[in-house]
Amino acid sequence: MDITKKLNDILVSLFNSVLKMEEDAIKNSSRHNLSITEVHTLAAIGAGKAKTMTQVATNLKISVSTLTTAINKLVDKKYVNRFRVPEDRRIVKIELTEEGIEAVREHEEFHCSMISDVLAELNGEEQGILLQSLDNLHDFFKRQRIKAIKGDAPAKLAPLSLGDVTIPIPIFQGGMGIGVSLSRLSAAVAKCGGVGVISAAQIGFHEPDFYTNPKEANIRALKRNIREAKEAIKDVPNKGLIGVNIMCASRNYDEFVKAAVEAGVDMIISGAGLPTALPGIVKNSKVKIVPIVSSARATALIIKSWTKKYNRVPDAILFEGPLAGGHLGFKEEQLEDAQEHFYETIMEIKEEIEDLQDCPLIVAGGIYTKEDVQKVLAYGADAVQLGTRFVTTEECDIHPNFKQVYLDAKEEDMVVIKSPVGMPGRAIRTPFIDRVENGRIPPEKCNRCLTPCKAEEAPYCITQALINAARGDTEHGLVFSGSNAYRATKIETVKDIFRELTS
Repeated sequence: MDITKKLNDILVSLFNSVLKMEEDAIKNSSRHNLSITEVHTLAAIGAGKAKTMTQVATNLKISVSTLTTAINKLVDKKYVNRFRVPEDRRIVKIELTEEGIEAVREHEEFHCSMISDVLAELNGEEQGILLQSLDNLHDFFKRQRIKAIKGDAPAKLAPLSLGDVTIPIPIFQGGMGIGVSLSRLSAAVAKCGGVGVISAAQIGFHEPDFYTNPKEANIRALKRNIREAKEAIKDVPNKGLIGVNIMCASRNYDEFVKAAVEAGVDMIISGAGLPTALPGIVKNSKVKIVPIVSSARATALIIKSWTKKYNRVPDAILFEGPLAGGHLGFKEEQLEDAQEHFYETIMEIKEEIEDLQDCPLIVAGGIYTKEDVQKVLAYGADAVQLGTRFVTTEECDIHPNFKQVYLDAKEEDMVVIKSPVGMPGRAIRTPFIDRVENGRIPPEKCNRCLTPCKAEEAPYCITQALINAARGDTEHGLVFSGSNAYRATKIETVKDIFRELTS
């Protein structure tokens, strides 16, 4: 038996059979004036709240202009209502009429009936085999779609366009707080053609009024670091961008974002929650906005939210996997499964955004070597983000004692801790972690830095622990790191890293 021909015949026949059954179901319904494409368009609009044209086009993975042609016909056929939003007449929304809702219901009933009929012919074991086989086949086709997008050429870091700007070398330096990535490190990365990222997390801890006036101290330090970094690269040819990482969970989030924009930052990267309000805060600015996500579902939610509220899509998506350092976007019990499906998730997110114009995928979490970079590029990434690798550089802003903890660390020293803010975090074992595991260290003072933290219940003050480490007191400090921190054996330069990753 020629298995190749047999499988091809089955797939072609299966596709045609389902298509024919759908066509027959539509012909036999009371809404036979609809085509299959039109029924699928109605299903994408859905019976819920009205959607923007961008939202529906994104769901269908087609352009807005193509969708407009289809909607014109559906409006004429009385299946869709179209209207402009009173508060912003530029935004067009669409919704199903009662006829449209009924057409979608009939279509859903057809699919449910078809699947039920298929399963009725199989026993439990056969159903399991069918599900696993189709799941494997689905993964194969996703990989083929990525291959079609990325091409057959060897994976490499190519210049990356974000609308009106280009990043010469799409290497992002992770935003590491407290005090790890400030103006010096970010400027060094941007000088090499990458994206240097300043962390806004308690950035003002060196300011004299930090403990009495933390909000103003942080805003002042944030603006100063952005301006210092921008000044350091202003005359550099082929330079990259300066970004800032601002956690959604930060108190005074809106004010930090506005301060960063005012200081002239090129990009805002935001995670620790879904930054659903970010487009509204940066409105009328040219700053690029990049949400951090942990799944394709979170990506879809961000796109849906931003298009609905602001008629805007992300300038890029940053997927941070479970091997990243610091606070993680997964529950502790999810970490193992998330890592097992890391590369699959890259493909799923790429599939989610592939039809968005100028929306590349940045991948982070456990990326340390050139081989790590090439592997994620092969699975669909357009850019990479490294945090841990840049800690042990000459240009890193952190105290030498902090860097030494990395250099002394062994693989078994990489631990996942429970953070007072409710998320797991990855760090290097220090005497401080040993003490926390043996009992509570009551916070002496609360700076009200993160919304989820409750000082009266917290096992320790995470801000103070990170500040201690940033000042060199690693005995009483928390040293956040990625899973590969133990691989650091020497102090190198940012140029050394770029040279290795792009050679």
